[in-house]
Amino acid sequence: MSTVQCRKGKSSHFVGMLLVLLFGTGWAVSQESDADRNAPLEHIVGAIMTRGGAMAFLETLTDTVGGRVTGSAHSQAAAELILKILKDAGFENAHIEDYPLAARWQRGPASGWVVSPVKQPLLVGSYGWAPGTSGRVEVPLIVAGVGADGKLSADPAKLRGAAVLVDLTSGTDLSFAPNYVVRRSAVAHQLAAAGAAAMLIQSEKPDRMLYTSAAGIYPRAPLPLLSVAREDALFLLRLLKKGEVKVALDVQNSFDLTPAKERNVIAEIPGTHPDQIVLLGAHFDSWDPAQGAKDNGSGVAEILEIARILKSLGVKPKATIRFAFFSGEEQACLGSRAYVDAYKDQLDRHRAVLITDDGAQRPLGFVLHGRTDLEGPARRVLSPLAALSANAISAAGDLTSDDESFVVLGVPTLSLAVEPGDYDTQHHTITDTLDKVDPQMLALDTAVLAVAAYQIANTDQPLARRWTAQEVTDLLKRTGQAEYVELDYGRREQ
Repeated sequence: MSTVQCRKGKSSHFVGMLLVLLFGTGWAVSQESDADRNAPLEHIVGAIMTRGGAMAFLETLTDTVGGRVTGSAHSQAAAELILKILKDAGFENAHIEDYPLAARWQRGPASGWVVSPVKQPLLVGSYGWAPGTSGRVEVPLIVAGVGADGKLSADPAKLRGAAVLVDLTSGTDLSFAPNYVVRRSAVAHQLAAAGAAAMLIQSEKPDRMLYTSAAGIYPRAPLPLLSVAREDALFLLRLLKKGEVKVALDVQNSFDLTPAKERNVIAEIPGTHPDQIVLLGAHFDSWDPAQGAKDNGSGVAEILEIARILKSLGVKPKATIRFAFFSGEEQACLGSRAYVDAYKDQLDRHRAVLITDDGAQRPLGFVLHGRTDLEGPARRVLSPLAALSANAISAAGDLTSDDESFVVLGVPTLSLAVEPGDYDTQHHTITDTLDKVDPQMLALDTAVLAVAAYQIANTDQPLARRWTAQEVTDLLKRTGQAEYVELDYGRREQ
C-alpha cells in the first residue's frame, strides 16, 4: 500500500468516527427532526474532512507565492490568488477593497561582527519597519536592563552612539504577550532619545533562530532594531563580563514613502436575514524569512475552504456569512482596521466575528477576549463542538491579532483556540514552512470554525449586543491591554 493510500485510509477512518461522534449526539436548538437538523452539518463537516481543499490551497500559497510582506508584490499576488479561487468557486460578489498604506518597507542584508576584543561574526536579523544603519558602523556594545516600570537602568550618557543589548524579560510578567510589545516599543523610543546606534534584542527562539516583528513600531521604528541569536547574545554577555566590547553592524533596509495601497479580499453568502452578519476573518500577510505557512497561511486556508464548501453545498444561512481576508495584520492590524472603517455602519449588525491566527494545531474551542457576557450564549450555541473536544469557552485571550480591531469597537469577537504545539517556536522565524502543518489538524480546525459560523448564523438571536465605548475602555483596563491598544490607536477617550 502506498503512503498516500495509507494516509487516505487513516483519514477516512478518522472522518467516519468523527461523524458518528457528531451526529450521534444532538446538535441544537429547533423542533426539527434529528435528520433534518443534522443534515447540513453532516455535509459541511464531511466535505471539509474529506476534500483536502485547505491543505491544497496552503501548498499553492506557500510554494508559489511564499512570504507575503505587507506592501510587497507577494502580498498583492496572494490577494489576487484568493480572489481568483473565490471567483472560481462561484462567488460573484468577491472583490478587493483597497486602503492607503503609510509606508512600504524592504528588508536588506543585515550583518554583525564582534571586532574587539575578538573577531567573530554574529547572527543578526532586522525587525520589520526598522531603519538600516546607513552603512557599516563600528560602535561600543553595552547591556541595559529594564525595570518593572519599563525604564532603562543604564546611564543615558553611556547609551549615545552605542549598540545596546537589552533584556526585555526582567521585572514583568511576559507570559501576557501585549506586555512584551509595549515594553519593546517603550525601550526603543528611550534608546532613540538617548542617541543609541541600535537596539539588540536577544531572540527567544532555539537553535540560533532569529525573530522578526513590526508590532508596536509601525510605521517606522525610531532606530535600528535587531534580533540577535540567543547563543550569540550569551557569547556577547560573556565577553562583556571581561571588559569592553566593540561590534560592527551593517543593516541595509529601505523605506518607500510614495503613496501606496494595500488590499483586503471580501466575499459573502447572503443570508435569509441579510441585516445580520457573521464574519470569518484571517490575515494573509506574513514575514519574508519563510513561507508564512502557520502564520497565517493556515488561517487563510481554513476560511477560504469554509467559503468554498458552504458555496458548493448551497448552504442558505439565516444571517449573512461574510469572509474577510486581511492584509497588514503584522504591522498594526491595518486590514481589519480598514474593514471596520469601511463597514462602520454595519458593525451593530455583526452577530459575531470569528478570527483564526494561531496555526493549525488541535482545536480546543474559542476565547472571548474579556467578554464575560458572551460565555453563556457561546457555550449554549457552540455546545455541539463537544463532540470534537473543541467546546472550551474562555473569557480570556490577548488581543494579538485582528481580533483587536473588533474588540475595541465593542463587536462580539471569538478567536479559535488551539493547542500551542510548536507554534511559538516557529512563529516569525525561518522555519514557518508548509512541512510544519498537519493536514488533519488543518482540516479539523476548518471544521470547527465552519460549525461555529453556521451555528451562530442560524440562531434566532445574536450572542450578545455590541458594547459601548465606555464598556470597552473598562474592559481594556481590566484585562491590562489599554497600553497595548494605544500603540495602534492612541490614548482612548475616557
